[in-house]
Order: sequence, then structure tokens, then C-alpha cells
Amino acid sequence: MLARADGGDVIVNQEIAAEILEKLDEEVISEKELLRRFFLGKNVDYKIRGAVHAYVMEVSKRRNVIDFILEKALKPKKLEDVKPFVRNLLRIATYEIFFKRVPPALATDCAVRIAKKRFGIRAASFVNAILRKAEKVDLKREMEKLDRTKYLALKYFHPEWYVKMAEKLGIDVEELLIANLDNTIYIRVNTIKTSEENLRRYLEKNDVIVEETFLPEVFKVVSYDKPPAYLDGHNELFVIQDLASCLVSRTLNPEPGDVVADLCAAPGSKTSHMAALMENKGKIIAVDNSKERVERMRARLKKLGVENVKILIGDASKIELEADKVLLDPPCSSTGSVRNYPSVKWRYDPKLFWKTVELQRKMLKNASKIGEEVVYSTCSITFEENEENVMFASKFLKVEDAYIGFGDKGISRYGRKRFPYAELVVRTYPHKHDTAGFFISKLRRK
Repeated sequence: MLARADGGDVIVNQEIAAEILEKLDEEVISEKELLRRFFLGKNVDYKIRGAVHAYVMEVSKRRNVIDFILEKALKPKKLEDVKPFVRNLLRIATYEIFFKRVPPALATDCAVRIAKKRFGIRAASFVNAILRKAEKVDLKREMEKLDRTKYLALKYFHPEWYVKMAEKLGIDVEELLIANLDNTIYIRVNTIKTSEENLRRYLEKNDVIVEETFLPEVFKVVSYDKPPAYLDGHNELFVIQDLASCLVSRTLNPEPGDVVADLCAAPGSKTSHMAALMENKGKIIAVDNSKERVERMRARLKKLGVENVKILIGDASKIELEADKVLLDPPCSSTGSVRNYPSVKWRYDPKLFWKTVELQRKMLKNASKIGEEVVYSTCSITFEENEENVMFASKFLKVEDAYIGFGDKGISRYGRKRFPYAELVVRTYPHKHDTAGFFISKLRRK
């Protein structure tokens, strides 16, 4: 069997990755969740897991360019007509040839062996023929024929709709697209079980080097030998959580003794952060509409030592509760989180987008009935889900200053639309703050 220095048997790694990518085509689910499910309960070396993770994430990140190359090689056939597993096997091999700079013969040989094992000699011959054609595609020359939007979309591995959306925000589009290809890891200390200094020593003992951030309980990972997610202390002594995500709970500022409603709580990262800020005192009512996510959140909170949370399965747009403070981080387009969840880029559906905006507004309206103070946030950078929703909420809630020392102000102009509260809301961007793209607003009942 073939092995390479990137960990484990490369053929086994690619076969697993192709299976996961196939499921990614079929299910509306994230890469990380599929990887978690696949390896759940399996005693697999972290180097093999890391190699599979890299294939899945890197191929998904570059899917439009990889498919562009394969469509050229497949003519007159279409990539969508190729068997799902074979299609993703071709994607992995194309990624290896064009982006890992693996010799074409070696990359093709791996894919051919897997195809032969799975489907026989005919499939192997097909894979071999397509990859031989793919390696001859002059990508640079083909891209030079395109208009600016299509060119940027391919150059930086984003769909055209994302490029057009970003251009309307008044930011440096190319810098954003480049930053979306990176992935900075942040670690939040679980102060229920340990201190910042003790966790830092634990991480350094495990060859994870970190540096401080704006928030004392959040570290930025600088380097590591073994990924932090594979350490025993993960989801016990610490949580992997983006700095901007942590900023949301800090903006709400829950205190010991408060009653807090967390309306879209699963998977519980912000819930557990608030519990730590409240020193496990007071009460958090954590609501989510998925029984599966709720059960996983329950187990996670127990491992983290959280004791002041009551979990409910319910619809955040309708549920009747009473609380002092409300955290509403609703389902969104996740346009600020593509660095962590690449598949988000390829799943945009205009009809679903506007249904999501409508749902967010219903949740905002209900949140105003639950508590005096509401923090509304999304991991999206669209104007419609953020400033425009705050404008909607301003009819029944007062907009207060959400800035606590980190982030940019909001967007005051978006085409013909005006947003008068831009100075009061907060935005973070991957290219400016090295975080996910988040929107945070603070609202109070009139």
C-alpha cells in the first residue's frame, strides 16, 4: 500500500475523505459534523484523522475551482452525472495535482487504485482518463478569459454571489476572500474548572503555544503539535470557540444571579461561556428546537461542569419565557464563518435566505417579550440579516451601544438603504480582526 509523510496510508485517507465528501453532497451538514460522526467511537490515530480532515476541508474550500478543472476534462459530460463517490475521488486527486503539487502520476495512481477496489476496472479506466486530461488544463489561461467577478470567485475559491455581496459592503473584497481561506483557532478557558494561567501551562505542556487576546479567558493558538481538539482537556478544561463568538456573551454581560434566556443555544458554546461568567449562579434557560442537538449539548455542558442551565426543546420564535436578559444568536446564512465551514459557500439558496431573515425577525419580536435586554448576533456579514433586522427591531426595542472595545462599527449605507445606528452596533471581519465575521447588537425594551 502507498504511504506518504502526511500521516497514515494515503489511499485509506483518501478513500475515507471521498466517503465524507460524498455525504457532504447529499446532506445539509457541516464538514466538521460529518468528520465527528465518522470517527465517533473509533480509536484512530490523530495523524490519520488530521490527514482525512485536511482532505475534506481543503477540497471543500476549493470546490468551485476543482469542479471548473474537472468540467473542462469531462467535456461533453457533466460532473454532476458522475457517481458521487467517484466525483469526490476526482476532486481529491485534482486538489492534489493543482494545490498540493503532488506529481500527477502519483495522484492519479491513488485515485485509480481506489476506484478499481470500489467499482472495478471500468471505473478505474474512467478515473485515469479524466485525470490525465485534467492535469493538462491550463487553469491560469482559462481564468484570464473570465470577467472580474468570475475571476475573483475562482482565484479565491468563493461563489460569485459571495463576491457580489461582499462588494456591496464597502470593504476590501480581495482581503476578505483571502482571509476566508485561513483558519485561526481560538481557545476559551472554562473558568468553571480551571484558571487562565493553569490552562496555559496545560497547553504548553502539550506543545500548544498560545497568545493572549482582547478577552482574558480567550487564547489565540499560535502553533501546535497535536491539534487542541484532540487533547483530553477539550470540552472540559477549554472550549474551541472563535474570539468573535465569545464577544457575544461578553456583550450581554450576564452576572451571577441573573436569569438569562439563550434562545438558539445548541451546541452550547455561548451557553457554557455565560455560565462561567455567572460563576454557575443564577439561571440560564437554554432553548433549541432539535432534540438531537439538545442531547449533545446536555452531555457537553455536564462535562464542562455547568450547573445553572435548564434546557428546553422549543421554537425560539414562539416560546413563552421570562428572563432578565436574552441572547439571540439565530440560524443565519453563516457568511461570516466560511473559513470554518467551507460548504456554507456552496449552499446559498435565495429563497431559503429570505425565509431565514423572516424567521430571525419573528425570533427578535418574541425575544422582546421575554426580557428587558436583548443581544442579537449572527455569524453573518450580510446587511439584510444584521443592520436591516435591527432597523426592524427598532420599532419595538431601543438600540443601545454594543461596543466593548473590539470590532468595527456597522454599515451606515447599503445601496439606497440607510442605517442610523451604525455607531452602536459591532461587526468583526476575518481580514480585519482575524476572527469569524460576526454582527453584534444590544437592544432594550422601550
